[in-house]
Amino acid sequence: MRDGQKRTAVRRHKEQALRRQAILDSAREAFFEKGFMAATMESIAHRCDLAKGTIYLYFRSKEELYVSIMAEGLDLLKSDLNRIGDQPLPSDRLLGETLQIYYAFYESHRKYFRIMFLSSQPDVRERVPDDLLQKCMDSARQCMQVLSSVIEKGVREGVFRPVSPWAFANVLWSTVNGIIMHYEQGALYRREILKLPLREMLQEALDLALNGLRASDD
Repeated sequence: MRDGQKRTAVRRHKEQALRRQAILDSAREAFFEKGFMAATMESIAHRCDLAKGTIYLYFRSKEELYVSIMAEGLDLLKSDLNRIGDQPLPSDRLLGETLQIYYAFYESHRKYFRIMFLSSQPDVRERVPDDLLQKCMDSARQCMQVLSSVIEKGVREGVFRPVSPWAFANVLWSTVNGIIMHYEQGALYRREILKLPLREMLQEALDLALNGLRASDD
């Protein structure tokens, strides 16, 4: 390939990368503002000043765009949770710190959090490329592994009783996410049913988890 052809190929690649990122930026804005159902490919194309047909050259469906945004959120969460490994704390405090980081992620990135849950629905996954789904599954697994590793550390050090770290991590993860999703149902539900601030509810969940995990003094 001649130098002129190489420069043309490099320029074309950069232009495609910039266009793809512009589509993602527009999709993120649309999904954050309107949600999955109300956002349309037409509105996303309009936001980035492209024809709708051009969008389909880069993303085959609205679902693929949506899960691509979910992947961004998972990467942010993974980056936050990876800070746990640098903290020389006792296992029980480390578990509390892990949940605090997760809560802080929810507070700072609520719209990503909502996308992460809706994207798990089967009707969304069916229209998403396998490699993108695998990327999301790998990121989610790495996030769960952080929690599991904290529990495993506690078991190894005798702070926690012998349990399956992966199983307990899944139970705790599901509990915390279930509480948050209940909280997300709206002000009326929070006022009439939950009747506690989210932080207090999550602290109760942590206390229950630690009571179930701590090794006996016997």
